[in-house]
This record gives sequence, C-alpha cells and structure tokens, in this order.
Amino acid sequence: MPNKKILQRLENFDPELCKILRNALHRQISTLSLIPTDSAASPFSAYLKGSALGNDFIDYKSAEHHSSLEKIAVKRACELFKAEHAIVRFGNPVAASRVVLQTFAKSDDNILSFNLRKQEYCTGDQMQYFFIKFALEPDNFRLDFDKLRSLAMLSEPKLIIYSPVNYPKNIDCAELRKIADKVNSVLWIDLGQNAGLIAAEKIPSPVKFADVVTFSANDALHGPQTGIILCKKKFAAALDQKVIDTGHVSLKKNVLAALAITFAEAKCEAYEDYSEQVIENARALEKGLKNVGADVICSPTENHLVLVRVKNAKKIAEKLAQANLLVKAETFMTSDEKISYEVLRLSTLDPTTRSLKAKDMLKVGEMLGKFIKSEQNTLAIMEVGKVIRKMVENQPLFSEEWLPDAEITQEIDSELMMTAMVHWRL
Repeated sequence: MPNKKILQRLENFDPELCKILRNALHRQISTLSLIPTDSAASPFSAYLKGSALGNDFIDYKSAEHHSSLEKIAVKRACELFKAEHAIVRFGNPVAASRVVLQTFAKSDDNILSFNLRKQEYCTGDQMQYFFIKFALEPDNFRLDFDKLRSLAMLSEPKLIIYSPVNYPKNIDCAELRKIADKVNSVLWIDLGQNAGLIAAEKIPSPVKFADVVTFSANDALHGPQTGIILCKKKFAAALDQKVIDTGHVSLKKNVLAALAITFAEAKCEAYEDYSEQVIENARALEKGLKNVGADVICSPTENHLVLVRVKNAKKIAEKLAQANLLVKAETFMTSDEKISYEVLRLSTLDPTTRSLKAKDMLKVGEMLGKFIKSEQNTLAIMEVGKVIRKMVENQPLFSEEWLPDAEITQEIDSELMMTAMVHWRL
C-alpha cells in the first residue's frame, strides 16, 4: 500500500496519533539542532527498519547461535572499526554499558572514570561501584597523564573509562593504554558521537588501544538506536556470556538489517564527504562565535563539537528553543572540584546531515554569539527565529548528497516500498 494511502487511513482511524506524527515532522523540519545526539537516520536504514523484516522474530535458540543478519552486522562492525569482536544485540547504549560494567567489575570495585561517565547508568543496578573522577586541568583544558597515572596507581581501579562526549579535542589513547597496563585495569573507551568521524578515519581511532569500546549507531552514524560493544578477542567469551545471562536474546531482524546497512554506508565515499563537512562546519561555527567575541573554550576544535562558556546556560538554551535553535546546556567539569563552567555544547552533526555548509555555520556562530552577548529579550529571540526559519525552510532532514551512489538496475515492486514516513513531508 502506498505511503500516501497509509497516511490517509491512519489519519481517519487515529487522528490523535497522526497529529503527534505531523507535529514531530513539523518540529524537525522547522528547527535547527546543534544538539550532538540529534541527527536523522539514513533513508536506507529507516527503510529497512520499517520493512517486512520487522514481522520476523529470532527466537532464543536461534539467537544463541547467531542469525545470518546478526553475523553480517557483526562482520561489518569489525571491518569498519578494525575490531576483533563485536556485539550488536542492544537496543541502547545504557544496556551495553551495564553489560560491560557487570562483566569487568564487582560490587565495591574502584572505577576510574573521565568526568564520572557511566556512573549515571548504575541507578537501580544491584552492583554498587565506587567511581573516582579524573578530568581536564582548569588552566589549560588538557589531560594531565602524570596525575592520572598517580591516581590510577593509588586507586587500583578494575576499569578505566574514557568518554569524551564534552571534549572537542583528541587525546593520546596510547598513554591511557600504558596506564591501564601499569595497574592491570581494563580500558573502556566510549566513542559517543565521535563514532562516525572515527569510522570515516577523520580523527584517530582509539579502538586498537582499548580493551572494550561502546557506541550507538544512531546520531553520528545515521543508523537505528542501538548499543554496540567492540572488544579484544580475549574478552569476547566473557562478554558474550554476560549478554546471554542478562537476557539480551530478543533480536529483531529489521533492526539488525538497518544496523548492517549503516555500517556499509559508513564505508562509502559519501559518508567520508559527510564527515569532512562535519569538521569543516564545526570550525566555521567556532570561527563565527569568535568573530563576535564569544568565549569559546578548548579551541580549536578537532571534531564535531564546539564549547561556549556562558552564564545561565540552561536559560539561554530555553530562550533559543523559542527561536527554533536547539542547543545543549552542560556543566564542564575540571580536575579541581571547586572549578566548573557552564557551557553550551554545540555539534555540527545534524546541520551537516541537513546539507548546511561552512558559510551557513559561520552565520549561525555569529548570530548565536551576538545573542549570548545581547539582552536576550523577546526582540532578540524573534531575530534569531527569523534567521533560522529562512535557513532551514527548504532543507531536507537527510540530504540526498550523503546517500551512496548506486545505479538502479531494476524497477522496485511498489508493494515493497514501505519507506519510513518521517522522511517525507506529509
């Protein structure tokens, strides 16, 4: 049944839900999001997730021995990230993170974590771990490896976790490896929204240095919402068994297929071009902010992130949302417990997905910087909203320029065209 007819029948049958669908689509089309976790799924991935594969179910016995789709997704993940082993069974990064924690740490074990990352995933967990923070130095926003080494030797952690979701720089992960080896700790690196740039080899990969790596296939990679674990071969059996023991056996073929195509797309020239544009756009956004005197920290950026130090970050984010410009308010922690900063954490992932270029992001940066330095009144909000509306009104949620080139060799049966409707203007 064609999409238009499905939508008509859906609206007649359940107008309440259809209104929510339309509102979500309108919101996504009319706003510009600089939030790192926001980015549309690839039409290929969305199509497979909404396809007839969703009617198939892999039972417990089959799951134990891996389905063909799971094997394809695992193989492609390992090839893309040059990993020795991959686990693709999780619906979100929280589930994947809990499996890692339960595999490598026991109650009361010390865990040395960058900005206490992953501690937020332990709520309600029967295991009670003792998290110890390490962070950037407040004077230069760099990681002091000598201080970290001393802290590791003193605390003897079972796990060392590095997850740079708030850091626009690339660090020397070889040094983390040396420290982990010195104290006999498992090194866990979470890629966060850097996963796409790492896959495209635009920033250094930490995979070869880590014992275990986690990330999600959505946002940067344009795939389905999932949680992925990569690990060294020597840890594969322990992690695989913990996955089974914790009940992660209900696999969905449509999600596995969407995940498999995501990894394939990330190896294509179009995704490489996308990743280059992400970094170029981040540099332009940063330049625009600096042009008008905004307080940009951790500059120059080396990935998709730009950090702006502000006062009342949460209130600024709320006002910008009224203008259809979405930003993330965060607390930037340092190694000194008495020193932290309010920042806006900005990303160019979604603007790039929507085909905005460096000149656009330069304009966004200057506009945002001026708003921060203004009285942030109703008139200022209206001015930002006017610019944003004009900038995004004709932009797709996912630009076709980022789709892999492939010659169409045959007509597709219209009955198979069950493309996810959120990618169309309904």
